[in-house]
Amino acid sequence: MSIRDSLSELEKVNGYLGAGVFTPQGELLEGVADISGIHFETAGSQVHDMLLSSQNMAKETGFGSANMIQIDTELGIVFAKCFNDGATHFHTVLVIKNDGNVAMAKLKLKKVVETIKAEF
Repeated sequence: MSIRDSLSELEKVNGYLGAGVFTPQGELLEGVADISGIHFETAGSQVHDMLLSSQNMAKETGFGSANMIQIDTELGIVFAKCFNDGATHFHTVLVIKNDGNVAMAKLKLKKVVETIKAEF
């Protein structure tokens, strides 16, 4: 299954707006978003930076590791999940509408990340 095929699973989440897979440096590998006025590649890169900052904060404060963040915005809810097993490292970003299904978004995102890791 390709990364694109894996990401298509996220389209089933109620409120889906877009999704993508980014390198550890914040570069878009695969994905699209249909959000008026938003440049997804740039937004994804910034979300990537927020994820790294959250991971550093969690470690520095003693919370341990952090592998997912949720950002509530005016235009929607952004989820970013990190996969890093030492050999493979990527970030998956999912955006849903504010009234979308948050629980399903988190469940599907976790499942999709597991299928994407096989593509690396």
